[in-house]
Amino acid sequence: MKLLKILKRLFSSRRYHRFSVDKGVLVVIEPYAGQQVHVLDVSTLRQVQMLNISEGGCAFIYQGSRKDLEASGFLSLQFKDIPYLERIAFVTKSDSLLSDSNDKKEQLRIRSVEFQWKGVLDQEKLKEFIKQNAIART
Repeated sequence: MKLLKILKRLFSSRRYHRFSVDKGVLVVIEPYAGQQVHVLDVSTLRQVQMLNISEGGCAFIYQGSRKDLEASGFLSLQFKDIPYLERIAFVTKSDSLLSDSNDKKEQLRIRSVEFQWKGVLDQEKLKEFIKQNAIART
């Protein structure tokens, strides 16, 4: 069974092309709330550096433990301080340790997420965001 998964990953191509992004591209993660948030406490937002993006999701690097982001459910995309797409629902596909540190707050991690929306207008906005901020296809 494990061999089958490995072969599938090796020979199946990605659904969407993945692109590295400019250093100014950020992901703003907000804590998960069961219902729509009308007044968002800005102090609970977490801004992290995006590594790459596709039409299906993105990867970003963050500092801290995996549990720090477990209760998250929405993210926003922005370039420097300019918001572009807001409140995108996502699910985590992978979360890996990049640096080994005994202090969980000092650990560097990489998280890959899959976007959970496919509105036509948002999809077009995402394509434009990728076009404006992509530096290389990976």
